[in-house]
Amino acid sequence: MRTTIRDVAKAAGVSIATVSKVFNGYSDINQQTKQEILKIAKELDYSPNMAARTLSSKKQQTIALILNELNFNRKSTMPLEVLNGVYRYTDQSDFEFVFYGTSTEKQKQKTFSQFCNEHNITGVVIQGLKTTDPYYQEVQQTSLPTVLIDMEIDNPKIGLVSIDNEKAAQEAVDFLIANNHRQIGMINGSRDANVSELREKGYRASLAAHGLLVNESYIQYANYEEEIAYLICKNLLENNQEITALFCASDIMAIGAIRGIKDMGLRVPEDISVIGFDDIILASYVTPELTTVAQDMERIGYEAAELLADIITNQAETSHRKISPHQLKVRQSVEKISEVR
Repeated sequence: MRTTIRDVAKAAGVSIATVSKVFNGYSDINQQTKQEILKIAKELDYSPNMAARTLSSKKQQTIALILNELNFNRKSTMPLEVLNGVYRYTDQSDFEFVFYGTSTEKQKQKTFSQFCNEHNITGVVIQGLKTTDPYYQEVQQTSLPTVLIDMEIDNPKIGLVSIDNEKAAQEAVDFLIANNHRQIGMINGSRDANVSELREKGYRASLAAHGLLVNESYIQYANYEEEIAYLICKNLLENNQEITALFCASDIMAIGAIRGIKDMGLRVPEDISVIGFDDIILASYVTPELTTVAQDMERIGYEAAELLADIITNQAETSHRKISPHQLKVRQSVEKISEVR
């Protein structure tokens, strides 16, 4: 039979309330009494029920990480890196950590506020939210401490942690142009993802800064999926044989594009140069090694949890924005062409 708080109180000769105060960190308990209760609890193999402890303790604060459309796979560990970052911060703090996966369908079944209230959540870090998701609209009005990763939103109380996606994309396309590429295609992610909008904006800004016109047919969407990028790449290059380079809004899509290029009998980078985005582990192992924009997702997760804790603790009425650094990693998938075409 499982040991209860009542058993510990009886063995220690104290009230249930006294035992509860010990396990909830109250300071008004005699040190000797506290040590005796902990000793007896250990002997009886007692551990407090966390759900009951949370409800009974005003001090208990929980940070939740909510990942939307969760997709762990061997090729991209980015969600796991974010999770590691948030957990690493909470492990060093007094906050409890919980993790939930959600989806567009789940969000339709229960509102953001209902979900957080039912799980007794103090503050939330959210990653992967789309502009078409129900939570996107709700978060714009929420008063619950919330930090979004890679998602701009019109609510000054909500925190944001991200790299400068527009600037990073512009730097990537600038690099292609510096290598004499002028006919540059883009394989973008999803039309309803904020990062896709920003990376496309950077692509367009680079072309404009160099006096190049945007060919709308050069911009295709592959929903951040390798197989779709593979098919789109082949179709794009077959219909636009003047293209010499591709900017892909994720490494996964860049890997799909490289496969498509090779299956067409073309070479990377001799015939088509390719730049990716994210610097996933696989980027430096594919052939050729992928030139890409690197972002540290574990650091971003850590910074998101750190910012959320500050919002919870200070409740400051100021903008909460944290721009994390990025870096263009130049490897082997881009080649300078001899003449501008």
